Amino acid sequence: MNHTRLWYLTSQRNKIMSFTLAMVLFMGIYTIAFSIGQYSTVQAQGNNTAPPPPPPSPMNATQINTTSANVSKPVDGYGGPPTGPLTAVRHVFDDPTLRVYHFCKPNDKIMMVCQLYDSTSPNATLIGVEYMIDSKTYQAIPDREKPNWHYHKEEFSPDRANPKFPLLNEQQQKEWLAKLSESYGKVILNWNPVDTLPVFPPQIQQVQHPFMVNQSVTNQTEKHTGSFNQTLSY
Repeated sequence: MNHTRLWYLTSQRNKIMSFTLAMVLFMGIYTIAFSIGQYSTVQAQGNNTAPPPPPPSPMNATQINTTSANVSKPVDGYGGPPTGPLTAVRHVFDDPTLRVYHFCKPNDKIMMVCQLYDSTSPNATLIGVEYMIDSKTYQAIPDREKPNWHYHKEEFSPDRANPKFPLLNEQQQKEWLAKLSESYGKVILNWNPVDTLPVFPPQIQQVQHPFMVNQSVTNQTEKHTGSFNQTLSY
């Protein structure tokens, strides 16, 4: 009887151990298989993900100009239609005979803004700027500021600035000068055209100053290129 019971207990224990071992093996195999499946899924997803786009290549000058041509810029419109550039003498204290080229365009804050150049060369020096305001605006500015502005009706005479619109005929020039005559201008030079570098502080040019007014300028003595630019090879 004891032998039978011992055999029975041993048999049951062996069954339990076998079952336990089988479960351990099963869980181990399942865990490994699950891990492999997860790894394969991640790899597959990684392979299906598009690589990040390469950084854009820098544009060359031609591409930049082509792109810029389709975008409105602050420099657009200066010296454009309907008048083209305006030219005038007695604008530079150190060189009253220099005919300064004004490339202007209307402005939404004041009447007009002009870029001033010492020639029409592609490499002309940007020597300054002239702001133009109408008579009503001039009356509203402080009295201490008014001496910095000159009255165009006086300045436009042949013995003063002798202004010209090179691209217009004589009648058109008269009409446009009449339109601008009741305005005021303020000339600020930031590069003296006789200097090789912009080495002096910006200065307001008092074009109505007696020194400037009394300078003798004729068609024979006026210059169309700044002294510095005359030394450059274009």
